[in-house]
Amino acid sequence: MPNRINFEQKPSKDYINFLLEDTKSKEKNTWFEKLCGFTENFGIDPPKEMKEKLNQTIAFSSLNVTAKGVFTASILTFFILLINISFLSSILKSTGLIALMILIPIVGFIYIYTYPSFSSKVVKIQTGDEAIKIILYMIIYLKLNPTFEGAVLYASAHTKGPISNDIKKAVWDMQTGKYRSIEEALSFYIPKWVVWNEDFVRSLSLLYGVLIEPSEKGRDDILRKSLDYMLENTKEKMKVYVEEISGSINILHIMGILLPVMAMVMLPLVSMFLNDTVNPLYIGIGYIIILPLFLYFFIRRILLKRPSAFLIPDVSKHPDLPPPGKFSIKIGKNKLYLSAIFISIIVGLLLSSYGILHFTKLYFDYANASPQLKEEIMKGEASINFENIASTLSITLGIGFATYTYFYLISFQRIKIRNEVKDVEREFQVGLFTLGNYLSEGYPIEKSIEKSLDEYEKLGMKNKATYKFFQKLLNNIKNTGMTFKRAIFDKTLGLMIYFPSVLIEEVMNVISSASERSSTVLGNVAKTIATYIENLNSIEIKIRELLEEVRSGIKIQSSFVIPVVCGLVAALGIFILNMFAIISCEMQKIEKSFGFSGLQNSGDFLKQMIGSFSKMMPMTVLQAIIGVYTIEIIIISSILLNGIENGFDPVSRNYLIANTIIKALIVYSIVFILALVVFDYTLISMQSSNGMFSCR
Repeated sequence: MPNRINFEQKPSKDYINFLLEDTKSKEKNTWFEKLCGFTENFGIDPPKEMKEKLNQTIAFSSLNVTAKGVFTASILTFFILLINISFLSSILKSTGLIALMILIPIVGFIYIYTYPSFSSKVVKIQTGDEAIKIILYMIIYLKLNPTFEGAVLYASAHTKGPISNDIKKAVWDMQTGKYRSIEEALSFYIPKWVVWNEDFVRSLSLLYGVLIEPSEKGRDDILRKSLDYMLENTKEKMKVYVEEISGSINILHIMGILLPVMAMVMLPLVSMFLNDTVNPLYIGIGYIIILPLFLYFFIRRILLKRPSAFLIPDVSKHPDLPPPGKFSIKIGKNKLYLSAIFISIIVGLLLSSYGILHFTKLYFDYANASPQLKEEIMKGEASINFENIASTLSITLGIGFATYTYFYLISFQRIKIRNEVKDVEREFQVGLFTLGNYLSEGYPIEKSIEKSLDEYEKLGMKNKATYKFFQKLLNNIKNTGMTFKRAIFDKTLGLMIYFPSVLIEEVMNVISSASERSSTVLGNVAKTIATYIENLNSIEIKIRELLEEVRSGIKIQSSFVIPVVCGLVAALGIFILNMFAIISCEMQKIEKSFGFSGLQNSGDFLKQMIGSFSKMMPMTVLQAIIGVYTIEIIIISSILLNGIENGFDPVSRNYLIANTIIKALIVYSIVFILALVVFDYTLISMQSSNGMFSCR
């Protein structure tokens, strides 16, 4: 690898072609790669400028695709969606699907065409975490063994990601004789890494200077400078990335979640006055199927670009936890594993049974009724009575509590272990500093752990998760006679079984590798890693600070604002319809008092405004649609909030969904019932004796 690197040099066309050829050796694992591989066989080449742009994004996305395959797949997706939407609109005979017929195929084309560009951005962000770890591992190795080739091999063996894959390829090329040295092999990937993470390349160049530095102090200064440079620049990059995604999250949250919720106020009016023009059922399908899928898709794309300082704890292999999708209950000394989905279905069916019976009866009554009886059935569904309220809430609460039960049962036992692991990660740098100090003083590893535990006890910190971690480590060494490495990684009693953290595993792997050296060297390694973890903590804290405003807004809106608005809208339709009924009655009274009968002969005022009641969506059905949409939007908001706070952590996501749904259901139910009571009282006050849809 040359000492001087031209960071301003852009990758040439020949270099892009090399990267494209290099990716062809990889397997086509993703659905996108398989789709583009299939379409490439009968596809057409894109225009020259478009092909050059596609090639550049593909080269830096690590996707095994070609510009021809991507372009053909985009066109094929467009026509398939266009044909399907056209066929659907012809079956339903709805002009309302014309907009979808144009919009959805265009969206499909843009999604496939821009997928390599999006993937290259995601890879660029993901290399930030990987680059720090590679530099850290190289620094630790160079502290122990000042050989650059060994440091590269050690780093590539303990890291995963696109840069590590390139390093392993470079090592293989060197071993097969393609290159004379590891420096020469790595130099071929430098232009690619400059695009992904220029700071990584600069830090790598600094590390190369260790080999020509004669003094030990000078080498330590270079190693410290290399890591500090990488960490500081990563913090600045994280800040830029967070500012970018916070804007996207705000726009999506306002335009995709908040405004559609506010627009639900129009649903009752559309159902009443535009039932001949716009089928309210299509609006309902749009709200409970199309819009949630659209939001989930874009939320996932935004969250993929979220920078993260920590990896997610994998608690699935913890010995005390049940298999995926199940939860355990104790019966004596034995454990019984139950299916969460089975329990949730039972809960949902029991709670929604009243609503299911009501709407089943409504469907058959309406299907077999005469036109006049259909009018009366629809009027009955717009009345404020116990049956209508119970049937609507039954569906909403049935689906809501089934969802809550499922997500709670699959997460309540896992969240405790997950939180304990996260506590250890947060506190780990303090424990490592303490351990490193005792090791630097010359104490052996076992004695250093004992003294670290004594330090915790003196400070009254025995309840800390890190204390439990080191205590279990010491017990493994003392009571079972294990070595330091085996006490951590043993498959039956090792600490990593009970603390399944990728971060802790990586740290302890490095320390155990250095444990064969002197205590002083091991102490320096431990303190170096502690500094690294401290910087990672500061990066994660910075991310949380920058996204605090977004997080707070989503929390308030998902647990309070959205269920309140949806509860009011669900009750508003009946109120508006009954208000017009009262106006209709009063208009007929006025006509009679003046001797006019035109409106009365042609039908009452309400029917002239609304049209046939038989074509209008039943108010109870409308309320059920709003209730289901409320549950869906709460789930999506929870996924967004968890993604901002924890990334793609399934345990914290499931637990957050359960907690948010139960709160939202309570708020929604209270607001819905109170609104109906207030509206009913208002209507009774305005019309003391007349029936809702009849006038004396």
